Amino acid sequence: MSRANRWAAFWGILLVIVGVGFLLQNFNLAPAGYAQWWPALVVAAGLWLLVRGFAERRGGGLIGGVLLSAMGVFWLLQNLGRVDERLFAPVILIALGVGLLLRSLFLADRVS
Repeated sequence: MSRANRWAAFWGILLVIVGVGFLLQNFNLAPAGYAQWWPALVVAAGLWLLVRGFAERRGGGLIGGVLLSAMGVFWLLQNLGRVDERLFAPVILIALGVGLLLRSLFLADRVS
């Protein structure tokens, strides 16, 4: 199995597991409060993209990783009652700026 096929299988299995978890939650068959932690998966995916962007020297992975991680952290804090939706746009703009800065610093180092 090629590397691309392994990752596709991994993400496919992960999506099936998450979907089953949401289905169980909707039918009240899952423990109470477990569904509020789903954004941790988004944070993990964002961190994975970020690490992969650094490892493969790809600027797009850096921007996507920062954005996805920021969105996941925001949604997790929102589920825990720490922030509200008014902060979403500023958080995304800040994350996009950080991602662009990382990309420019990373690619500037690569070109030199």
